[in-house]
Amino acid sequence: MSRRGENIYKRKDGRYEGRYVIGKTENGRTRFGYVYARQYQQVRYKLMQKKAEQMKLEGGKAQAQISLAKMMRFWLESELLGAVKVSTYNTYVRLIDRHVLPTLGSCALSQLTPSFVLSFVQKMEASGLSYATVKSVYRLLSCAMRFALEEGMIQKNPCKKIRIQSKEAPQQRVLSQAEQRRLCDAAQCRGDFSTLLSLYTGLRLGEICALKWADIDWDKHTLTVRRTVQRLENYGARPGGPKTALMIGAPKSACSHRVIPVPEFILAQLRSMWTKAGQTEFVFGASQRAADPRTIQRHFQRLANQLGIHGVHFHTLRHSFATRLLELGVDVKTVSALLGHGSVKVTLDFYAHSLFDQKQAAVERLSAY
Repeated sequence: MSRRGENIYKRKDGRYEGRYVIGKTENGRTRFGYVYARQYQQVRYKLMQKKAEQMKLEGGKAQAQISLAKMMRFWLESELLGAVKVSTYNTYVRLIDRHVLPTLGSCALSQLTPSFVLSFVQKMEASGLSYATVKSVYRLLSCAMRFALEEGMIQKNPCKKIRIQSKEAPQQRVLSQAEQRRLCDAAQCRGDFSTLLSLYTGLRLGEICALKWADIDWDKHTLTVRRTVQRLENYGARPGGPKTALMIGAPKSACSHRVIPVPEFILAQLRSMWTKAGQTEFVFGASQRAADPRTIQRHFQRLANQLGIHGVHFHTLRHSFATRLLELGVDVKTVSALLGHGSVKVTLDFYAHSLFDQKQAAVERLSAY
C-alpha cells in the first residue's frame, strides 16, 4: 500500500516503485511513468524530479492547464516538506487548505494577475480574518508564486508589488492584579500547579506540557526549556485512525530554548509534586507521556469560569506574567529574554500598553518633583 498522498509502492523484489502521470491514451485512460530504487527516499526524490520536469514542460507549453492547487501541492512537497518543523508545515497546509484553495485552487496560474490577487486579499480582510492570518496566507501564496516563477511556470509574479496594510495590534487580555490574586489563591488550594507555573515563569502551554523533572535544577532554582508539545493534524493517519497526534519537538525558536529562575514557593510545590510522582518522566504528564495541551487548557478554563474571570485562556497567564514584570519596572530586555522572544521589538509590540503606563507614571512623578 502506498503512503497517503504518494504513488510509491514496495515491490515483491524489495525495490520501491514510484509512478507519475504522463498523459492520457486515445480512449481516455491515464498513462503513467515509473521510477525505481532500493530506498524509499531515493524513489521519492526521483519522483519529485520527474514531476518538476513535467511542471516546467507544462509551464512552457500550456501554462493555462496548471492549476494553482496543483502547483502549491508540488511546492509544499518539494520545497517545504522536511525543510521546516512538522508543526510549521502543518500550519502552512491548514492555511492553504482553508483559505487559498477553496477560492483560488481551480484557477490556472495564468489567471492570477495582480488585480486578481489583490481582490482575493481584500475579500479576506472583509471577511473578518485577523491581520496576522491575512498576512500569513498572502505570504504563503507569494512564496509559492515566486517558486512558480523560478521554475518557469509563469512569466511574472502577480504578488510582487502587493502590500498588506498593517493594522494596530489588538491589546492582549491581561489579568488584573485582583483577578491574579484570586486565581493564585484558588490554584494553590486546588493544586493547579500548571497555572501557577505559567503565571510566575511565563512558560507557554506547550512548554509546560513538555517539561520534565530532569529540566529542573533544584540547587540553582531554575528550569530549562528544551522542548514543546503540540497536538497536530495527523496527515499520515490510516482511514478511521486518530486525526490528531501529540508531537514533542524543539521549542518555538532558538531564543525559546532558555533558562528561567523559579520563585522559591513554586519550587517548593514542585518538589512536593516530585516526591509523589514516582518514576514519571514529565512533570504534568502520566505514564511516561507528556501532558495533553487540551487537557490543561480545559482545566484552566473551568477554574477561570468558576471564579468569574472571563475572556481569558491559558496564554493569558503568560501575558500577565510579562505585564506584572513591566509594572514592577523590570527592563524590557530582561522581560524579552524570560519570555524567549526573538527580539526586544517583539516584546515592545506586544506590551506597548504596559510600557505606556510606566511612561505616564514617570511623567507624573516628574511633575510632582
